[in-house]
Amino acid sequence: MKRILIISLVSIALTGCGDDKVTKEYLVGDWRCIDNQYQRQNSGANEDFGSSVSSIEDTTTFRIINNELYQISKDRGNIIIDLSKADLSKDEISDTYKTHIVNTIKAIDKDTFKTVLITEIKNINNDTNIIDLRTKLETVCTRIK
Repeated sequence: MKRILIISLVSIALTGCGDDKVTKEYLVGDWRCIDNQYQRQNSGANEDFGSSVSSIEDTTTFRIINNELYQISKDRGNIIIDLSKADLSKDEISDTYKTHIVNTIKAIDKDTFKTVLITEIKNINNDTNIIDLRTKLETVCTRIK
């Protein structure tokens, strides 16, 4: 019985407890990413986005420099990534629009992670459940070995 318990504990320690949190150390390396963008106009919040309106494949590299996580880009230079702001939900209100933004990042497995950015824009005078513009950017990245 003790042997089974020890094997179980070692297995949990080696595979984790299903934690999908993305850390700086997890991201270090080269990744192949596919961005799929979706868009709906005049739709409810729970309506399906439908088919992707655009898809882009790209590669990206993450490195830790001076204990900071950077996304290395030939075109845009090195960009500091603050993972504490990677999972967020915020609302912004202007004179004419209300904007709701939700961003998530999670590990799918040890070599794949996914980010989802949903933006909902609604005219400030719109009192219905219909959202004027909804966009979703879904990115799935796979580690390059």
